[in-house]
Amino acid sequence: MADHPVLWSFRRCPYAMRARLARNSADIQVELREILLRDKPGAFLETSPSGTVPCLKSGDRVIDESLDIMVWALRQNDPDALLTMPEAAWDLIKDNDGPFKSALDHTKYATRYPDLDLVAERAGRGIS
Repeated sequence: MADHPVLWSFRRCPYAMRARLARNSADIQVELREILLRDKPGAFLETSPSGTVPCLKSGDRVIDESLDIMVWALRQNDPDALLTMPEAAWDLIKDNDGPFKSALDHTKYATRYPDLDLVAERAGRGIS
């Protein structure tokens, strides 16, 4: 069996989904290691600097940001020319990864943010 990059993932994590979708689009063989976030294996924690999924290890290189994994995969093979998407699409990714994700977390995990006004959080980020 050939040595393939290892992709640590969690099936419900949207960032891990993005990494897996890019891997699928690029048709790159990886060893997919699904983990439970409440029971992270030692090998994963030794690999991932942030302790978060997704995390890709290819040789000596470790990539632990989903967007970076996406770009890594598509630079190897981009049959749908996804990397040439308009700048507006890259801006949408930034908005979704930044302000939208922050507001979503503040709403989804409201008990962690008792000092925030959730209605204002949603309104300030264009989320309703």
